[in-house]
Amino acid sequence: MPLQNQTISVGFENPYALVLIPVSVFILTFLYIKSRKRSYNLASRLGRIGNARIPGILTAAKFATAIIIVFAAAQPYTIIYSRMTVTPENVLEVNATSRVVVLLDISTSMGYTDTFPSRIGSAVSLVEKIIEIAASKKDTVDVYGFSDSVKPLCINSSACKLDIKLERFSAIGDAIFFGYAKARASALPTAIILITDGASNYGSPAEDAVKAIENMVVMLVGNDQRASKLENACREHKIPLFRIALSSGEEDALNYVAQKLYASAKFEALKAYGQLQISVQRRDYSIQLYLLAALILLFVISLGEGL
Repeated sequence: MPLQNQTISVGFENPYALVLIPVSVFILTFLYIKSRKRSYNLASRLGRIGNARIPGILTAAKFATAIIIVFAAAQPYTIIYSRMTVTPENVLEVNATSRVVVLLDISTSMGYTDTFPSRIGSAVSLVEKIIEIAASKKDTVDVYGFSDSVKPLCINSSACKLDIKLERFSAIGDAIFFGYAKARASALPTAIILITDGASNYGSPAEDAVKAIENMVVMLVGNDQRASKLENACREHKIPLFRIALSSGEEDALNYVAQKLYASAKFEALKAYGQLQISVQRRDYSIQLYLLAALILLFVISLGEGL
């Protein structure tokens, strides 16, 4: 996780405790002046005035002790700001809000059972995992189903209706162009996740649509031979491509696949919007250990008052 251009500032968990600093300084100053007058009067009567250097050091130690105790009560920490380079490996760890437009194929061929429990079953489970991940990252997900037209299934990760009725046609190219328009209209960095079996039989050629877009990842569900054109177009234009074909008992693999798919999509979104350098901050509480060490040192110094 490359970091650069670090800057540091100080913060407090309990900043209101700092108001005790002037109060404690005022009280200690009052007591110091009062005790010094008393000591001076006593020394004058005894006919000797000692060296004030050591008492002065001890007094300064008492003042410093009070101030440090107040600082410790305020629970200070340092905030380290850094510029971090986003990579596919760390993209889910960074605080960068994005939007994902999921295009889900709901054509008849998605009902085939060459993956468990079916192509559409695996696809819907994958979409549900994507929505969960997005919610945990405070990202936005819009899910659209497409056949010969595109229709909303879940907007802004709410009002999800994934009870899907399969339809006859599959216009993959038209769906990609629709997603591209949505991405361009978004104020947030946006990526498209296309989930399909690749069996396009309607509308614009999918391979032509792939040429027009960069911030997209493709998930092929099942093993449909008709997906070869889409697959070749993705490889030619360096569009991240995944394939899933589950057997019974492999449902847990969806979690891993969903994480990889979502990370790739979010990275593509940030890359397309030129946001691969972001500012991150980290809190460091080690300053409290230094305050404790200073208190111990001042305590040792104050023991000199009794010598």
